[in-house]
Amino acid sequence: MCDHCGCREVTPIQRLMAEHERLLDMAGEIRDALRVGDSAIARGIFGDLAALLMPHVRAEERGLFAVMRERGEFIDHIDTLESEHGELAARLAATLDDEAILQICDQLRAHIYAENFGLFPAALASLGGDDWADIEEREGRTTAGTGEVGQPVG
Repeated sequence: MCDHCGCREVTPIQRLMAEHERLLDMAGEIRDALRVGDSAIARGIFGDLAALLMPHVRAEERGLFAVMRERGEFIDHIDTLESEHGELAARLAATLDDEAILQICDQLRAHIYAENFGLFPAALASLGGDDWADIEEREGRTTAGTGEVGQPVG
């Protein structure tokens, strides 16, 4: 992930990016397992990925997305990202074969790229100090309640 814009110095984005890294690592592990024909391992990791992804999505939408929307910042981009969240949630709820799991991993990778290299730097440029505290409060998770960085929260 990038380190050039300073996003990682802001706690909410730092946490979201750490979760993104974990999700991407898991997607890679899924691909590796399927490549060697171990569907059972891939499905187990995929279950863990879903368990991390959905609380992560809720935190993004309640926190960063909501604050940016209220301030009139990048509404079209946020609408697109929220729509993608809905698509991912619907796909996760379906019965999936191995190819569908790989497609979700690809979709997730593209989505994370759009957030990490689009929305997060834009948020850093457009939001101020009080906004970050507001985002953390709205996410509904505290430092004590998040567990290890990149682990499921809820």
